[in-house]
Amino acid sequence: MKNISFTPSKACKLFFYCLILFISSCSSDENKNDSENSTEVSDALHLAFKTPDWEQNINCEKLDLFPDAQNDSTNVVSASSASTRETFYFSYPKDSSKIVKTKILSKHKIMELGSNNEPFQFSQKLPLNASSIDDTTKRLASLEGLSDTEYNQVIEIKYLKSESNYAVFIVKCKYEMKAYLIETPETIKKITGTFSFKIRTTKD
Repeated sequence: MKNISFTPSKACKLFFYCLILFISSCSSDENKNDSENSTEVSDALHLAFKTPDWEQNINCEKLDLFPDAQNDSTNVVSASSASTRETFYFSYPKDSSKIVKTKILSKHKIMELGSNNEPFQFSQKLPLNASSIDDTTKRLASLEGLSDTEYNQVIEIKYLKSESNYAVFIVKCKYEMKAYLIETPETIKKITGTFSFKIRTTKD
């Protein structure tokens, strides 16, 4: 068998090409993993939803939420969109010291509309489709659940500012839920979306 030898120049070139191939391969895998586990939520204050029938992204830049006490540990905020007739309830800790200790990427329960009783639960009601905005009988309402397909996931919590009575934060979440049609409860639809809200907590 004929001996094969490398000159220093050829050996260096081969090593360089192998190194490039290795780096390219790692980068490709990392990008693929990042894409599959993407948790991006827009920095803009908003509420977005997508159903099998329609989707909307509601601008919440002018939404100024003040909390209502749900129980000793939990505040809730709620609002309705005039343009889409979507209504939501979002709950979170009363105490600012508790909210800064929140585990990011943790998942919390989806609740029946307005029945939030623990921090970071989400519930909502919205029209079945764009054509039923003014038809109050055709509304989807969230079903209580916590599973791989029913959750509200905290993506980011960011301190914004201090007010005389409150500490103000921005909370970003993504969610997935099952909702029933109020008119015919056996009709179940999947809703996914994201939101970013400005919320207030006490300074205790």
